This record gives sequence, C-alpha cells and structure tokens, in this order.
Amino acid sequence: MEKKKMLKVVSSAMALTMLLAGCSSASNNKASKGTKAAVEFKTAVDNGGNALSGQQLKIGINSSDPLTGMFNPVFALEATDNDVMKYTMNGAFPLDDANRLKQDDKEAPVMFHVDREKKEVTLTVHKDLKWSNGEDVKADDIVATYELMGNPKYTENVRYSDEYEVIEGMKDYHDGKAKNISGVVKKDDKTVVLKYTEIKPALLWGNGFIGEFLNKAQVEAASKDFTKFAEADLNKKPLSYGPYYLDKVVNGESVLAKANPHFYKKADVKIPEIQFKVVSPAQASAVLKNGDVDLMDRLTTGIWDGTKDAKNGSILGESDSYISYVGFKLGKFNKEKGEAEVNPNAKAADKRVRQAFGYAVDWDQINEKVYKGLRFTPTGSGFYPPSVKMFYNAEGEKYTKNVEKAKKLLDEAGLKDTDGDGLREDKNGKKLTFNFAIRNTGQDFDQTLADTFVKSWKEVGLDVKLVDGKLMAPKDWSQRVQADDPAIDIFQGAWGLGSDPNPGGLVSKTTPLNYQRYTTEELEKSLTAMGSSDMFDDVKLKEAYQKFDKQFREEAAWLPFSWQQSMIWVNKRVKTLDLAKLKTGEQTIYKLELTADAPAKN
Repeated sequence: MEKKKMLKVVSSAMALTMLLAGCSSASNNKASKGTKAAVEFKTAVDNGGNALSGQQLKIGINSSDPLTGMFNPVFALEATDNDVMKYTMNGAFPLDDANRLKQDDKEAPVMFHVDREKKEVTLTVHKDLKWSNGEDVKADDIVATYELMGNPKYTENVRYSDEYEVIEGMKDYHDGKAKNISGVVKKDDKTVVLKYTEIKPALLWGNGFIGEFLNKAQVEAASKDFTKFAEADLNKKPLSYGPYYLDKVVNGESVLAKANPHFYKKADVKIPEIQFKVVSPAQASAVLKNGDVDLMDRLTTGIWDGTKDAKNGSILGESDSYISYVGFKLGKFNKEKGEAEVNPNAKAADKRVRQAFGYAVDWDQINEKVYKGLRFTPTGSGFYPPSVKMFYNAEGEKYTKNVEKAKKLLDEAGLKDTDGDGLREDKNGKKLTFNFAIRNTGQDFDQTLADTFVKSWKEVGLDVKLVDGKLMAPKDWSQRVQADDPAIDIFQGAWGLGSDPNPGGLVSKTTPLNYQRYTTEELEKSLTAMGSSDMFDDVKLKEAYQKFDKQFREEAAWLPFSWQQSMIWVNKRVKTLDLAKLKTGEQTIYKLELTADAPAKN
C-alpha cells in the first residue's frame, strides 16, 4: 500500500502563447460542467505470442534524480527508491476498489480485521509468510516496525505524524514517557492487536496505520546508532517477504531484484529477475524505442510525444491523482500555534478577486495545447479526479474563460482602472501588482505556461509579474513558498494525493502543507465531519465529501487547472498488461509473461 501526499512544471512559440491568452470569451455566466482529456488511452494491451520462461523483466525508472539507496518500504523518501520497493515488496495488505484496506482477506500476507466496538484492529500474519532468508515473519516484526515509527531517538523520521497518535500509548512512547506502545499488543507469534483511542474511516485508507513491515533483527541493528541509520542493512539490503529481494545495487544507477525463494506464493512467480534502471527524461524516448526496457511509468508529455508513434510498444494510460493549481497567499503559518492565520488585507483576500482570476483563463486550452491533450480541466475543488471513484463528480462545475464575468467580479470587489492604463488599482486607488511564483521544471512548456497566465490576467486588468522577473528554481520555489515570502502573492503548485482521499493533510488549519494559509470555520467543520467516526456509512461519507468539495471551490483559495493521466510504456514482448487488474491485484508484475529473449526495438 503506497501512501503519498507529495509536492511535485524555454519558451515555445509566441503564437501559441497568444492563442492561449486570447481565445474564447464566453458570454454566459453559467459554469461549465464535466471534463475529459482530449487524448484518451487504452488501459490494457494484449500483444499475443507464446510465453518464454526464465526471462528478465527490465523496468525503467523515469527520473532526473539517482537512486539514493534508501530501500526501505516504510521510510523511503525518494520516488526513485520507492519505485524499486513497490514492485519488490508488493505491500502487506490488498486494497478494494475504493483504495481502502481489504478486510478479512485470508490470502493476504497479513489479514486485517477491524472491531469498531472494541476500537481494535487485529493483524494476522499468513502462516506461510517468510522473509527472504527463510525465517518466518512474526508478530514481533510488526511490533518492531511500529516501535521504530515512534522511536523518540529517531529524530530525523519525517514519516511520523500525529495521525499515529490515535494508537493508544503511541504519543507517550514517542515523547519518551513509556518503554513500549501500550496499544500495540503481541497476542501470539502470528497475531498483533492494535488498540485505538477511536476508530475513524480514515483508518481504512491507512491513516494511523503502517502498510508494510520490517524485519525485527534488522530494525534493532539499525536502531543502535541513528546517525548511521541510512547505511544500515535495513535500508541498503532489506529482507523481503514479497516476491523479490534486492540482489545487486549499482549506486545511483540500477538494482537487480531476484525472485524470493521463500515467497509464500512462489509458484505464481513467472519472472525470475527484475532489472531496474534509472532513465533520465531527456533520454527516455530513445531508450524506449531502442528496446532497453520493457516497462516504464510516470511518462512526461515530452516522452509521450517522442514515443506515441513507436511500433515496438504501447502507451497505456488512466486518470491519475495529480493536481496542478494556482494558489493564493492569503496569510501566514504561525509555527508557535501550529496553525494558519488568515490575513484579511492580503491582495486576494476578497474571494471575488480569486474567482475572477479563475474566469480570466481558458484552462481547457492550456490542457489541450500546452499539455498536448494529455491533461484535462478539474471540476469542483480539484481534489477528486476520476481515479477517486467514490467521490468524483463527472457533472461538477469547472472554471471556463469568461472575461466579462471576471471583469464584473473585479468591479464588485472594488478593483478598478482609475488612471486609464488598462490595469486595475486596489480599493484605495493605489497601484496593484500580484507577484507570481512559478517553477522552472525543465519542461519545454514552462515559459509558455507562465506567459499564458500573465497575458490572460492582463486581459481583465490584473497586473501580474513573475517573482524576480523569471521562472523559479524548484528548490527556491519550495523554500520561499513554505516560508510565506511576502514577495509572493500567487503561486503555481501541484500535489499528488495519497490513498486517503481526505484533503485535511493539505488544506486544514493545522497543516504546514496548507500553502494558501487559508481556512474558514465552515471548512474546518466540514473537514472534521469527513473524518468523524460516524462516517463508516458510505452514503453519509459521500455527502460529506461533496459538501466540502463545493465549499472549497466557492472559496477559491486555489484554482485547480489540470488533472493528468498517468502513462506507462509497455514493450511488445510483454504478453498482456491490464491496469485495472493491476490495481485490484488480479494481475501482478511477478505474473507477467514475456514472449521474446529481449525487448523489441522500434
């Protein structure tokens, strides 16, 4: 089970920029509804052929960053390292169609059972589950993993959060007030009982819960000196109870994983080896067409453009949980209080101003032209794309370009052009400039995207300038946005949502990740309701999420402008691949069949 809540855009032709800035000025005030990408993908491929045995699967990791060598399924920090782990460990718990932990699955590596009355979760290790050294996976391993998560001496642990403090005794243990976690109880060698102060629906999405487990002996060895934690075998040579273990690592570049001879379903493993190789985005198209890898996901727009007509493979795609947005700086984060404080005098404090920013831009054109039809305009708050099936609203409202409506909203907010220069002044008649922070991510459309925004906003009289007059380096962007740099009024950002669809971790009053620094009493009430213990009724839960979705859109603290599709390259020698079946576990990587001695070349 992968949890992710992570932050994650020269110049193209001026004609494209002008086209995007000046297109379609709709006259009606009714919000547009529904959305889909201009480019749609198949979600499955059947290449046919006869399967060969003993073949090595080659997986490309699309990244500009090297492997860091932190191969820990619980504490890995980098996407490159995690890409290796997600295929080798496979997770302790299967998920259902709503990405929730599947209960009472006797075939799972660890069976998960919730008793809401007792406020307990029982974890039962499969009787045949073994580590790659042949030793049994035991309850002690689960206990050791939870103790490592809460270990007060592990001060560099960024994975620990107060979400784990719903486990009885976890806070006392983490604060150094107890020698063990009272709510993590070994019942027998194969059973652990987790005792909670309360059971909420978020638990089923993995909140307050660890989805992988580590070997006790390796945990104890790594915990002796946390200054050398990253170099411990727990991270460099972790034991695995999954289908593969790590056999050979070439620092930064590649990993060879071999089939775990003690895997409890080893009879189902058809791929004896997996070779992982880091591939830079600039070289990816050539690597794929040259037949160097069988699979590679997280394809970029540029890679798609360079391989879409290739004959030696296919690109599959589906809606992802990645959101790009324009956010407004509406306050600051008070670190002492641990909460966002809204500034009533922020330049965009009036929500009508923020909404006007939304109606000034043709978001559909950006997704069709800049992103070449691979992305599409979000509806509602943007939090629930089609991949979040339970809460996605296909008929939800989205921003569509309406210059007259944008101008009217700005007039009503008191922002008017008093000196006749075409740009609006503030309510007091003083010059008003919004400083825009947008990143240089190395994509060839970065500058075009920035220019499009600026020109579109100027069309309705909003003077917007790039911070320091240029695109920002990602590190500089992160530091300054997080620090609430007063030189930033608006910013372009992006999030990849995790398995838990509750957005509280991104927009609540108490999270530092609420970069907008915006909250209202009504939004906080809705977030609390969404996470309450009476939301195990899916009808009630959906109603609560839909209510928040409408509220957050209305406040317009951010303008969601792009949902993306995740794309994966599949070489022709892979007999079949079905993304839907991969999600449900009906198909797994280790069950893939290869029909040739090497990947096909273009």
